[in-house]
Amino acid sequence: MSISLRHIRAYLAVAEAGSTAGAARALNLSQPSVSVAIKELEEILGQALFQRQPARGLTLTPFGQRKLPEARGLAAALAAFETAPSGAEPAGHVAFGYFTTLGPQYVPGILKRMARDFPKVSVQPIEADLNEMNQHLAAGRIELALSYDVEMGGRIVAETVAELIPYALLPAGHRLAKKKSVTVAALAAEPFILVDLPLSRDFLLSVFRAEGVEPRIAHRTRSLEMVLGLVANGHGISVLVTRPASTLAYDGKKIARLPIAQTRVRQRVILARPEAAPLTAPAQALARCIRAELAAKRA
Repeated sequence: MSISLRHIRAYLAVAEAGSTAGAARALNLSQPSVSVAIKELEEILGQALFQRQPARGLTLTPFGQRKLPEARGLAAALAAFETAPSGAEPAGHVAFGYFTTLGPQYVPGILKRMARDFPKVSVQPIEADLNEMNQHLAAGRIELALSYDVEMGGRIVAETVAELIPYALLPAGHRLAKKKSVTVAALAAEPFILVDLPLSRDFLLSVFRAEGVEPRIAHRTRSLEMVLGLVANGHGISVLVTRPASTLAYDGKKIARLPIAQTRVRQRVILARPEAAPLTAPAQALARCIRAELAAKRA
């Protein structure tokens, strides 16, 4: 028996989905056929590619992680061969992870650029919080990630594509809203609405802790939209780095955005990938579109 495209596609789909059921849905195949393909591939290679862990589904073995970049390269090369006679145009599939609060501002534009500039590349967007992002990168489930530079861990290659400055979010009618900027001390005196996502919360609190103060947390939420709504309705103030284009909450009430005076805290936005996995041609095309979209947002 020799390795076929069926084996490679099943292997990649299970690696990205973390289960044969998820891979079967992605490939529009039956779960038994995916399981058979994985078993055959493991027999050909002579080693296990996956191990089953309770509550975590299928995870790659060390051998499976080492073979993953090769499989992605083979799949990308074959896709380019099938769709472009010269093989010059990137083609194939890329699993793209993005941090949840960065998604609404950047990902739709990134996907639009990809569809326009690289129509033969299919992108699978995967939303995650920062902890989940690190796990996905470590497990090989995503090839490229757009994230904040927060505790990425070892064996990750990171490229800075933007640097964001935290800003204050206040109700439009707040007494501080007419100022040109606001101090951390003034913000600490107000009820604080915290974006309560893993690692994100620590960064946002660091804006206060860098000045030796603690905010008075009134509400916690995992939703950026809920933060905007709570602030707009006068339940408190907040600090964000993601900057929505609109100054309106979902209910139409206005919010005000102010610079934070003399804050030394910065948040880097990065492109991240596993160190042991060079980017395939589809992932390189996606990286170019990400850089271009973020540059356009800054312009």
